Amino acid sequence: MKRDLATVTSAIKSGKGPPLLLLFGDDFQVQEAAKTIVDLLVPPDQRGFNFERLDGRSVPWSQIEVSLMTPPLFPGKKLLWVENAPYFFSREQKGELGEQVLQLWNEGKKEDAAKLLIDLLVVEGWSQEQWERLEGSGAGPLAELLGIEDREAQEEAEALLNYCKSRGMDLNKRKGAQGHRLFEVLEEGMPAWDFLLLSAVQVDRRTRIYKRCEELGAVLFLGLERDRTGKLSRDQLAEFINQQLRQAKKTIEPQAREMILLRAGNELRTLRQEINKLLLLVGERGAIRAQDVEAIFTDRGQGWVFDLTRAIASRDVIAALSELARLMNEGEHPLKLLGTIASEVRRLLAARQLMESDLRGRWRRGMTYAQFQQSVLGQGTPLLTRNPYADYMCFQRADDFSVGELHSHMEGIYEADMRLKSSGNTPRLVMERMILSMCLGRHKEKTVPQRRRLL
Repeated sequence: MKRDLATVTSAIKSGKGPPLLLLFGDDFQVQEAAKTIVDLLVPPDQRGFNFERLDGRSVPWSQIEVSLMTPPLFPGKKLLWVENAPYFFSREQKGELGEQVLQLWNEGKKEDAAKLLIDLLVVEGWSQEQWERLEGSGAGPLAELLGIEDREAQEEAEALLNYCKSRGMDLNKRKGAQGHRLFEVLEEGMPAWDFLLLSAVQVDRRTRIYKRCEELGAVLFLGLERDRTGKLSRDQLAEFINQQLRQAKKTIEPQAREMILLRAGNELRTLRQEINKLLLLVGERGAIRAQDVEAIFTDRGQGWVFDLTRAIASRDVIAALSELARLMNEGEHPLKLLGTIASEVRRLLAARQLMESDLRGRWRRGMTYAQFQQSVLGQGTPLLTRNPYADYMCFQRADDFSVGELHSHMEGIYEADMRLKSSGNTPRLVMERMILSMCLGRHKEKTVPQRRRLL
């Protein structure tokens, strides 16, 4: 039988499940599942006495064990939820933890990155004195621990260190959880009134305590299916959107659904916030339309750079240079921006070539999305991206370019790449020069009427 939240809650409700549960995986799903367990076991009017929520990183194990041994005030289950349970780490996770610390930091999740870094330091046996000495020695030892070699990543480690220092991170508080007796408590058995809910950021499945929880059927992994680039899979996003709309008793137009999938980004929590905004906008109306999504749904997909590529594609040099300045001022690396622009130009080139070969006569300027799906996509499988609506928008943009012009843009991108990787060049000037060339440079064939050029 598939082990999911529904089967777990069914077992808990029937009294056949174990008296504890470990939740780990995607943070949003873990939090939602934990709240479901709380709602199932403890009525709202009893939570002041029959429910405790503790942070395993800062609360010593002795306090947790005392709480487990103290009976509830009201009849029924007493639920103890220990968040950030640190009992499932091991030294073998060093590389995995280090990678996730940097990933969280790069995603802007500074607090989560800092907390996980402290977990890693504790696993590595660092003392508070070692941690405090870092302030005078810089981020060198920290960079070594995280396996950082290149200069850019070392600067990120320095920024992370400064952030942690500003937050007053204390290893001694975190170490209070090391001397836990969770394994012994499981073997000896908990009082009949207890239910222990553990939620963890990271879990090493090779640890003795994890294997014991797994034997008891007390583990639920709530992961997300991702593609090879690390993005949430289209099916995962579609199912989540369907679930939210079913709960709200709303229907949605096909084009509006595709627009949401295109803008969804990589965070379920943020996606739900955007869907809630959408539901407030439509109010009592039963169907969500494309114009509703356009009006209020923030682009979380490539939104960080979409305005730049759109400005370049429309040859709006002032807007393109403004967006470049904004992104670089926010810390985006020029090579990252260049790579995204190159990907966009490659997609436009592929679309333009298809329009002049396999799709000749099937693509028409000004066709609707429904017509595009029927005439161009046929079976509905995207040709250039992972999203049919993104394909539609790409073909629309490509219709304003010639193949020769796009080839020229690729040559300009290659030259910019070489300049960025050589010394003596100012990155912003290199990027500005390339954008000026893309927006203002014209090919003679662009002056030829569209119909003649396509012949």
